[in-house]
Amino acid sequence: MRLAVALTLAAACARPALPGPASGDPAQPGVTVTLRWTDPVDLDLYVTDPALETVYFANPRTASGGVLEHDTRCADKEVGEHTERARWTNPPPGRYRVGVDFLEACGARVREAPWVLTVEIDGGRRETTGRARLAQRDPAVFEFTVPGEDRR
Repeated sequence: MRLAVALTLAAACARPALPGPASGDPAQPGVTVTLRWTDPVDLDLYVTDPALETVYFANPRTASGGVLEHDTRCADKEVGEHTERARWTNPPPGRYRVGVDFLEACGARVREAPWVLTVEIDGGRRETTGRARLAQRDPAVFEFTVPGEDRR
């Protein structure tokens, strides 16, 4: 069953979310949050669940079932797209907050890096974009809510 999900932008986000579900993608149960960027820098994804536990590089598994599936580091930097991804297969209901941190320039002379954030909930998909600034963590670039229905 596809759940109706309310996605809202955090006030800190300067750009609106792009509308619409992903076309042609099969429905995926659960929640997947993906951060993508192309500059040769180390951006970090932070997703805080309704119990206020955050999945990120130093806490790759949460009690609520959140897992950091992919963590890109400076050593991984090559030309092209870079990603970090967190996932819950059976996410608890409530509010989630997504943050982005520009941890390191990895030897590049980049002080600001554009990113794209995709949030997929039970096959529905929303995207937003932003810019991360070196040594500035933005703890709330996007917020979304998973409704309280039984998800099993």
